[in-house]
Amino acid sequence: MASTRCRLASYLEDLEEADFKKLKMYLEDYPPEKGCTPLPRSQTERADHVDLATLLIDLNGEQRAWAMAVWAFAAIHRQDLHERAKRDQPKWEDPGVVYQQDSIEEEWMGLLACLCQISLCKKKNDYRKAYRRHVRSRFHCVEDRNARLGERASLDQRYTRLWLVREHPSRREREQELRARSRGRPWGRPPGALRLEALFDPEDEPAAPVRTVVVQGAAGIGKTMLARKVMLDWASGRLFQGRFDYVFYIHCREVNLAARHSLGDLMAGCCADARPPLERMVRAPARLLFLLDGFDELQGAFDASERGAARCQDWRQAARADALLGGLIRGWLLPGASLLVTTRPVALEKLRHLLERPRHVEVRGFPPARRREYFLRFFPEEVQARAAFRLVRDNEVLFAMCAIPLVCWIVCTGLRQRVESGECLAQAPKTTTAVYVFFLSSLLAPAAGAHLRGLCSLAAAGIWNQKVLFEEADLRRHGLHPAPASAFLRMDEFQKGADRERLYSFLHMTFQEFFAAMHYLLEEPGAGHAAAEPQGGPQPPPRCLAALLENYGRFEKGYLVFVVRFLFGLANRERAAYLETKLSCQLSQQVRAALLCWIEAQAGAKRLQAQPSQLELFYCLYEMQDEDFVRTAMQHFPRIEVNLTSRMDHVVASFCIRNCPSVQTLSLGFLHSSVKEEEEDEGEEEEGDEEEEGPSPQASHGHRLVRRLASCSLTSSLCRGLFLALSSRQSLTELDLSDNALGDPGVSTLCETLQQPSCGIRRLWLGRCGLSHLCCSDLSLVLSSSQTLVELDLSDNALGDVGLRLLRGGLGQPLCCLRKLWLVNCGLTAAGCLALSSVLTENPNFTHLYLRGNALGDSGLRLLCKGLSQPGCGLQLLELDNCSLTSHCCWDLCTALTASQSLRKLSLGNNDLGDLGITMLCEVLKQPGCVLQSLQLNEMYFNCETKGVLETLQEEKPALTVVLEPSW
Repeated sequence: MASTRCRLASYLEDLEEADFKKLKMYLEDYPPEKGCTPLPRSQTERADHVDLATLLIDLNGEQRAWAMAVWAFAAIHRQDLHERAKRDQPKWEDPGVVYQQDSIEEEWMGLLACLCQISLCKKKNDYRKAYRRHVRSRFHCVEDRNARLGERASLDQRYTRLWLVREHPSRREREQELRARSRGRPWGRPPGALRLEALFDPEDEPAAPVRTVVVQGAAGIGKTMLARKVMLDWASGRLFQGRFDYVFYIHCREVNLAARHSLGDLMAGCCADARPPLERMVRAPARLLFLLDGFDELQGAFDASERGAARCQDWRQAARADALLGGLIRGWLLPGASLLVTTRPVALEKLRHLLERPRHVEVRGFPPARRREYFLRFFPEEVQARAAFRLVRDNEVLFAMCAIPLVCWIVCTGLRQRVESGECLAQAPKTTTAVYVFFLSSLLAPAAGAHLRGLCSLAAAGIWNQKVLFEEADLRRHGLHPAPASAFLRMDEFQKGADRERLYSFLHMTFQEFFAAMHYLLEEPGAGHAAAEPQGGPQPPPRCLAALLENYGRFEKGYLVFVVRFLFGLANRERAAYLETKLSCQLSQQVRAALLCWIEAQAGAKRLQAQPSQLELFYCLYEMQDEDFVRTAMQHFPRIEVNLTSRMDHVVASFCIRNCPSVQTLSLGFLHSSVKEEEEDEGEEEEGDEEEEGPSPQASHGHRLVRRLASCSLTSSLCRGLFLALSSRQSLTELDLSDNALGDPGVSTLCETLQQPSCGIRRLWLGRCGLSHLCCSDLSLVLSSSQTLVELDLSDNALGDVGLRLLRGGLGQPLCCLRKLWLVNCGLTAAGCLALSSVLTENPNFTHLYLRGNALGDSGLRLLCKGLSQPGCGLQLLELDNCSLTSHCCWDLCTALTASQSLRKLSLGNNDLGDLGITMLCEVLKQPGCVLQSLQLNEMYFNCETKGVLETLQEEKPALTVVLEPSW
């Protein structure tokens, strides 16, 4: 019998290097109050397994050394060694008994057995390391579906952490979540995420360890990639260390069910050499993990007919693959071994009969932050990744669908191919339909035509009946069975009284809308498929395209909006031909003509539909991506009027406007966007148009084009691309950038555009844009060179007198064509009025000046009146409301009114002119030589005598209009 020292050394040999170091640390820090002597670090640092066993016994004796080892095994979480050492503890003799020395022969036999055990353990450890190296070499790379020969990507670089959840929502919560996530909206009750490291951790500390974990998820959600990542991380020492000595990957698709195998054969197939040490591997089943990937692909296995088959309990025994895997899953083979099973939900019922108390985990794909991470990992350069991510994020539906890793891969692959071919990412096709077509063809086989029709009719019935969760009876009614349709349907189980109910839903709400659109395009191959049409319930006639379009935009919660979008996208001839080839189906081409007639009817309506219906029509045309069709449709839109709230709105509107040569009135309103911006520069905004309500001059070709970008949250960093695009549009006559944080840098960029010869902007609004005097030099250059700019609004910007003096340099130039200038609330004082006075004298084109809300005072007005009195002054309107004027300025006003032959409108509201000042003005206004036609005196107080004077003035001079709204 081996001595205590030899047996203890053999236990220590079972430790990995990292665990052995930890054990030394715990033995060095052993609490002295437990009655044992801690080991000195100087002696343990270089000690091997035999040395450490000897040192333990020398310092503490055999019994205490064994107790210290048992305690240390538990401390480093090696429960297997802890339990074995407690079970195999030697029987110690009473210390009072006289010591009986073993014979020399027994000592030598024990030492020989110990050396043999150490040799075996060394070989065991060496093979573990070799097996880990083999697993790393097998799983460190991943091959894309479209990879060229020999082309592979690093799994560590490509893998993005998936969202794993363990909670089970109720039926109502699941339905609400489906609807919310389909539009990219946050779900109000996000389940708690589970990390890979915690897959086998018990929920409560005292609970028994978890032995079986079932990872479920829909097709393309990332289950196989997750399984491969588990293998790589375990082999690299990052996962399940100290828990599993060996992890075996078994891909169920590759298992031949008809052939006879033993479990040893499957384990050996995972190893590099032909004769691995299987006997040593299976000695500790608790240290083994079997990863069964794709359980749902075991077609026909574990049927009820197999329940009576003999149990497979010997890992050496050859048996049919289904009996073998059944024995492993049920725990008959290698009891105590752990299982990690990945499957689609369709196979959960089959698994439930085989497993006892498994832990269920669901893969939900990528949360938003992980989608961005995936793009950064996929593209070789970060700049390309960020540009591609912005393109996808702008399309809210497509961005929501990128929660499915397979869709994310399809999108990234397409964009990367454009980058590698030297094409511009900004021009890449970004329609949701194009991505779904590729996704559909990658998951459906050509022979799956019947399933496709069933999916389409089920989806259409659900859309019309506002139904997102389906019973098995619904599937049967449409000729579907859960297993063949599992690529696009997921299964959920909900509590219903004492029982469970099983319901199905599409992977994503937009898939239901996509298949519903295909329902209207699929041609019938024969009468035999009539049974696949929806039956019962409040629904329109089968395949009634007219009913679909008639209810478009009016259906509760807007379900039909996305169905019609997909319908337009599928009507693209190239996409239709691709689907017909890939899926061996026939798509109707008569739908295109019906859609064009419908677009014409919408455009020809006397009153445009309420917003956002017209923008939705543009989304439909954008999905089609057929410029000939779009140009034909857009010929019927003489007037375009939409409000844009997101970047995708800009892209869609630009596409349709670019293909609309006959537009007469273009009105695009840019509103505040609710989309969260990224930290980095977000790129370029698209330009837009909106018609101004007030009078506007006609362009030379008779069309009135107005562009408006008011309140669009533009910043200077987003301006350059937008303004460069505007410079090439000579039809652009009005540009409103009010209420945007452009700042001086943004206006400086704008001025580069305004100085281009091709720029035809006549009216420019820059009110409340955060400007200062620093931008006035650039604006002055524009004023001195532009041959088209006639109106400029700079209201509510802190330009001050310094800014006004800088503007004067451009306003006084002979080539300046400006007629109207708004300087309302610009912080002007009397010091700036000298510059204005000289402009009135030097620029005869200058006709309208708005100075409301500036503290000019009487001295400032005196300077203005000098300019008004000059013969070359052509000013027709002067607004001086709330300018801190008193009765002392009225004499100067009277002088200017007498001399001016151009001033027609004067506004003096909210100034303290007093009764004397108003009476003085009335005397001058009575004179026949005074040409003023309108005098506004709003928010001013007069006595009864002054009111009488004003009434007399209007009676004596009916051509003069006096607007009087007194302040009470």
